[in-house]
Amino acid sequence: MISLTRLRERVDDDVDPPSVLVISDCHVGSEVVRTLHRAANACLVTDHDGVAGQTPEDISVVVGDGRDGAVLRDAGAEQTDLALVSMRTDHCALLVTQLLRTRFDVETVVVVLNDPQNRAAFEPVASTVICGSRVLATELQGAVETALQSPETA
Repeated sequence: MISLTRLRERVDDDVDPPSVLVISDCHVGSEVVRTLHRAANACLVTDHDGVAGQTPEDISVVVGDGRDGAVLRDAGAEQTDLALVSMRTDHCALLVTQLLRTRFDVETVVVVLNDPQNRAAFEPVASTVICGSRVLATELQGAVETALQSPETA
């Protein structure tokens, strides 16, 4: 996963704070912008009212379909330093990633992948591909191992 320190290193030194565009139709989006908004100028693009509603009021939210170039333009895709894409389906994530790279020339696109078998489709267009199911599996494994080692469960 990309850290806030690495995020700052990946954008130009003369841009302060860096601009991050998060495109998501799931709750991962609101959590990511909540985490990033202190270190970056973060904007969330979502078509999900629940996701938009859970985002703090001091964070910019554009409600619309992230697969629509006009919506991405309204959210500042032409000026963003980095984009993070986390969609419910890998098909939608691939479309958004391709739009960001080809139409808006976004150099750094981080994608959260749902199905690890789709990684090959993303590697040519995304800067960083993170498999969400593997991250979740690792976290769950750690929780189970901790619970099994706890004296309360013995």
